[in-house]
Amino acid sequence: MNRKDQHNTPSLWNPLTFDILLSRYSLTDVRVWGVLSIWILAIAGSLYATIVLLPSEWMSLSSNRVDIIKFFLFNPALILGLLLFFWFGFEWGFIPIFLCSFIIAFHSSMPWGWALVFAIAFVLGVAICAMAYQGFNIAYDLRSFKSIAFFISIMFIASIGSSLGSFIWSFTHQLSASETLMIWKSWWSGSFIQAVVITGPLLWLFTPMIERLKSRLFELPDRRRLSLKWVSGAVASITSALALFIFSGKYLGKLRVQEVMAEEKTATVIDVVNALESFEIISWISIGIIIIAGYGGFKLIGGWNKQLTSEVESRTRQLNESQKKLQVSLDEKKVLLKEIHHRVKNNMALVSALLELQEQTSSHDRENGTFRTARSRIKSMALAHEALYQNESLSNISMKEYVKRIGDLTHRSFVDKNAEIDLRFNLEDARLDMSKSIPLGLVINEILINAHKHAFDGRSDGFIELGSTVKNDKINIYIRDNGVGFPQDSENLKTKSLGMTLIKKFAKQLKAELSIESEPDEGTTFTLVFQN
Repeated sequence: MNRKDQHNTPSLWNPLTFDILLSRYSLTDVRVWGVLSIWILAIAGSLYATIVLLPSEWMSLSSNRVDIIKFFLFNPALILGLLLFFWFGFEWGFIPIFLCSFIIAFHSSMPWGWALVFAIAFVLGVAICAMAYQGFNIAYDLRSFKSIAFFISIMFIASIGSSLGSFIWSFTHQLSASETLMIWKSWWSGSFIQAVVITGPLLWLFTPMIERLKSRLFELPDRRRLSLKWVSGAVASITSALALFIFSGKYLGKLRVQEVMAEEKTATVIDVVNALESFEIISWISIGIIIIAGYGGFKLIGGWNKQLTSEVESRTRQLNESQKKLQVSLDEKKVLLKEIHHRVKNNMALVSALLELQEQTSSHDRENGTFRTARSRIKSMALAHEALYQNESLSNISMKEYVKRIGDLTHRSFVDKNAEIDLRFNLEDARLDMSKSIPLGLVINEILINAHKHAFDGRSDGFIELGSTVKNDKINIYIRDNGVGFPQDSENLKTKSLGMTLIKKFAKQLKAELSIESEPDEGTTFTLVFQN
């Protein structure tokens, strides 16, 4: 991304957390200790200024509303904390605001336990800002109406949220309802005015420069996407804070009533109502925050759902594009594979034609028989390649059609023209892949050649039956004839002739169980059983 694009890109909140800084860069890196040193010095200076500017009358519980508003309006720690939060992340802004509020509480003689609770309530506003800007993809640079409107709305909610500390202050210092109301109004109005009048203009002025500086000095990760875990955690945190807030208000109201009843035996209804006034304030604030939080939660979940939908659509588009590319690649490979099978078949046909030519020029019957047998073997292999490139699927072929074509081809090549030999088929179909097709074609070819050569010696007629059965992917193929059969001593079964050797070799390659049954003058049956 060039400088012009960076300048025009909205500044979404993408914090540089301590974890990112310390995991990616060494402490000896000048960028790390330089940023940390400036941060520590800025915190120390802002805390000192906070103590100096803190109205002494507020500590003595006699300050007026104007002094409290001024304190929140010009509090350096609060201004620094908010700016650090927006520019660098939650923990960078959390620490100065927490320390500032803790020092205020402890300096006012508040017990340290309540001081911690007070400081945490003070930081609640920053936590609300963090959840809002993490949950919504809205820039914080205040360079659009949407950005400004969102900033003002969130700052109002955050000011109300952080002002919960005023009730803890009221409780620990035993203030009256009127004093509590005065501090609460001064607290949230001062915080809100400070965010809009001081922090907002500073963000508008310096955010582009800070973002460019961060991009130049540090390698920031991509903005974290919302997850179900994050949304659940945000909802649980807000719910817990509201529950604690309401419980504290109820407890505070109860204590104030008890105090009024204990201190004034003749307490009137007006006294009790005044004592409950602070509790009523808390109740109305709670209702307002619940409504706003509910609406924000609805928008947050809606935004998360929209993000998920966008991601699903993006992934779906990517998958569809990948599928289209794979389909194109697959189609190209199919065309290429068909062409390979076609060329292999043509080359085998050429070899077969050369053998046929050699056979025609030979005057020896024995040589002619050898050429014819070799041509038949080559043609049976060529048929497998022909069946594959003519088939829609390049991975398997029809066993029935393939076996029938091999049977017809071998029968036409070797049948004795002076004998009536009938070829019969009784085939069930199955799908065969290339690894099964070629050895099956070759073994059937050898068995048929063997039958034509030896089964019908001295006979003028007969038949050869080629059949198959298929059950549970187990294929049973048989080739039987009604010829003369093997002699009774069955020595021919153990012969070392090339034909019988090839039959056994191809059956082994097919991983088939080969069995041979033969009866003199009744014929021979070859059976092949293999798993498809």
